[in-house]
Amino acid sequence: MTSAPYTPPAGLVGKLKRRLTRLQARKALDCAQDRFLVSFSFDDFPQSAAHTGAAILERYGWRGTYYTSTGFKNTDNHLGSLFSTDDIGMLVGKGHEIGCHTENHIDCALNAPVVIEREVRRNQKRLRALGAPLPRSFAYPYGETTPQAKALLGQHYDTLRGVQTGINRRFADAHQLSAVPIEGTETQSDLALSYVENLKSAPGWLIFYTHDVRDTPGEWGCTPELFETICKAVKAAGFEVLPVGSAFAALTAMEKAA
Repeated sequence: MTSAPYTPPAGLVGKLKRRLTRLQARKALDCAQDRFLVSFSFDDFPQSAAHTGAAILERYGWRGTYYTSTGFKNTDNHLGSLFSTDDIGMLVGKGHEIGCHTENHIDCALNAPVVIEREVRRNQKRLRALGAPLPRSFAYPYGETTPQAKALLGQHYDTLRGVQTGINRRFADAHQLSAVPIEGTETQSDLALSYVENLKSAPGWLIFYTHDVRDTPGEWGCTPELFETICKAVKAAGFEVLPVGSAFAALTAMEKAA
């Protein structure tokens, strides 16, 4: 794996395509059902997320969701050392959720459905071989997708998480769930903390995501101090914290019971 981070295409055309995609191939999910839910998730995932990030969550009695690209196993890149087979077993044994992130972390907006299908099936197979249950949660690498990819991936997973910043409430899209980044140092806590405050105003599902959790994080990671600060704020607010798959199951059970 290359150590240089990939950046999806930018510009006006890209922005318009992303906006149109959010309106298509939707799977309606009501996340405003008198529950104040929070999920913590890690993309790729670096060993620092498996150890430092998990340890912080566990101190609060919480568990997280780890979106995994098995092609990253035992490699190093701009996020540091990435996960090992032992990390998968450790997280599963402690009750954390292992999700899918494609096998080779491909941009789902630039690849044909047949390629995406092959990627997720291979990733599922390799995750099972590593001792993880069949994943039911998916996150788009780079947050990129298309209506066709949403429809395809929705056949394999209960939820598909993007990177559009926001809280999932009444008219959420389970095929492109909003999420909020935790990135940088403790001095950069304002964005994440503002969404903790926002959730206090009305029921919903707030999904956080980050990458590495270490003293000198990469561009899309955070320091342990920042991660701890967000956890403290969530704890103080009294929110319910569940892995992504468990939160989805709780919401759909409430919908059926209504």
